[in-house]
Amino acid sequence: MLVFLFLVLLAPGAIAQRYDITWHSIDIKIDAKGFAMVTERFFLQFPNDFQLSLFREESEKNGVSLFAWKSFDDRIHTYIGEEKELDNAQVGFVENSEKYLEITYGLKNPITHATAETTRRTEFRLKENFFRQFLLGELFIIPDNAVIRLELPSQAEIQGKVKPEAKVEGGIITMQGYKSSNVLEVRYRVWKQIASFDLQQAMQGFLTSELMLLLAAVAFALAILAYAKRREISQRIENYIVEHSEIKPKE
Repeated sequence: MLVFLFLVLLAPGAIAQRYDITWHSIDIKIDAKGFAMVTERFFLQFPNDFQLSLFREESEKNGVSLFAWKSFDDRIHTYIGEEKELDNAQVGFVENSEKYLEITYGLKNPITHATAETTRRTEFRLKENFFRQFLLGELFIIPDNAVIRLELPSQAEIQGKVKPEAKVEGGIITMQGYKSSNVLEVRYRVWKQIASFDLQQAMQGFLTSELMLLLAAVAFALAILAYAKRREISQRIENYIVEHSEIKPKE
């Protein structure tokens, strides 16, 4: 029996990988047009160094492939949007004071949509469908060990209240620990920058424009023509002076 157990333990895949995901953070950075870059981190805890070494081996094998990591552990996947909406998703295992898996990816479609626009500002609203992973029926639920942070564009201004209630610091909205909420709403507006007149830039643009080249060509042609007829012009000036001069006897 002991020999049999020993052989079973040596068999490939017999040693199970053991670790816990203690914390899950999702940082969503939204640009002025509503597109987002997402960074997800799964913080890991290992019972011993042996399990950590096994995970390092798994990390080398899986590399940056999201599909490989998801096949290894179905808890490790993207939680914002759907896989078909991802752009350049990559996974990495980070070891410093903490140990975590980090997934970075962009979204092919904007995570917010414009609801109104004027010459001075554009108003946006967060799309709920990007957060399907946190919907249970009609309820929006974030586990106790998860946090979502939304970073709005630098020119953004939040409109009304964030629903459900969230922590707001400047343009960063932090959502954590919702047990049940049937609404998810974030509205904000982005102010458009007023274009300023730059004289130096305008001059540079004029000097390199086709109009400037045309004027320079015309001026060059006139200069050549004037040089070619300089004697004729000089003679005409001299004749004019003689014809309009009155010679009087000296007193």
